[in-house]
Amino acid sequence: MAQDQRNQMTSVTYEVQLAIYDLSRGMARNLSSQFLGPAHTIDIIPHTAILAYGNEYYFGSGIQCESPQSFRQSRGIFPMEVQTLGRTTLSQYEFESWCRQMSSPGGTYTPVSYDLLHRNCNNFANNAALQGLRLPRGVPDWILDVPRRFLASPMGQMIRPMLENMQMTGPTGNGTAPFATTGTTGGNSNAFNAPPVPDPPPAVNPWAHLSPAPAPAPA
Repeated sequence: MAQDQRNQMTSVTYEVQLAIYDLSRGMARNLSSQFLGPAHTIDIIPHTAILAYGNEYYFGSGIQCESPQSFRQSRGIFPMEVQTLGRTTLSQYEFESWCRQMSSPGGTYTPVSYDLLHRNCNNFANNAALQGLRLPRGVPDWILDVPRRFLASPMGQMIRPMLENMQMTGPTGNGTAPFATTGTTGGNSNAFNAPPVPDPPPAVNPWAHLSPAPAPAPA
């Protein structure tokens, strides 16, 4: 009987999904070809998050998590697509232990380690899926390649500082913060191994201040 119970415990799995957001809210698709050039067109400015154990896990000012409903309603943004990545045998405690390790001093995803090209929200979601949750599938390659394609354009180089401000972070006092050293496994938002940090400036739409190129003068 004890062996049967152990077998049942090891067979428990948890569904994992990937939420894909467009931080430009449709502007990238409409304007990127004009401002970046046809060779550098991008459809969206992607933000991805891991959906598991009833929480939404993402990387902004450190690794953060909260309920999907709270995340979306507090920011007024909703996924353009949700993909199923598979099922993991790791418990919430085991995954959040990995998050705490990644958020600890010297870890890959600390509150000060954000990097547009190599350590953004999409890189975290990919590593969380492949390493933290041990799934065979992570973030699609076309999403991971967006920063390189964008920054290869002259306009991308010019507005890189604004794009860096578009990382997702949670407002203080709303239950979202970097994972604390004593993080829990409850359904509320957790913090992973880092002190609270001030909110960054509001996300900036890099296309908002640009005007279409003037039409050529008549011959």
